[in-house]
Amino acid sequence: MAFRSLVLAAALAASAAGAQQAAAVGSESRDTATLSVGASNFAVGRVARECLGLVGRSESPEQFITQWRQRNARFVSASSRYIERRLEEAAASGGPDKREALLRDIRQAVQGSGDSLARSLLQRGRKEEACMNAVTLVDTGVLDITPKLPTYPDIESLVRWAEQ
Repeated sequence: MAFRSLVLAAALAASAAGAQQAAAVGSESRDTATLSVGASNFAVGRVARECLGLVGRSESPEQFITQWRQRNARFVSASSRYIERRLEEAAASGGPDKREALLRDIRQAVQGSGDSLARSLLQRGRKEEACMNAVTLVDTGVLDITPKLPTYPDIESLVRWAEQ
């Protein structure tokens, strides 16, 4: 995840090079927080799509993901706002091509980190057992964004920035 965090940080920093508001929006801390929130969201989605039917759960993957997002709403919202502002900066400084390049870089970094997290949850023993464990982790809030995460200070800082 550290490598992907660096890739995301480099992509976001490069997009801000010509932007006038770069100092006001872009930061390594917010990049790290955004990657962490996005990777968690991605992993929960992957668990939902791969596991709910397998473990006999009746809710849809969308309902399962929505429950996680509601519990983590302030973090998901702050991350979305940050990405939106960064994309606006990229478009303002380099047009639609620069915006699309940044969006592609963000997606790749989030999906890569999220995929690694999902694999670590789903590759433990038999698929049914791994899925039951992963779904339980989501249900019980273990995969929620809490002060136990090493990136939590960055995530809280992102929330404060987004609430300004």
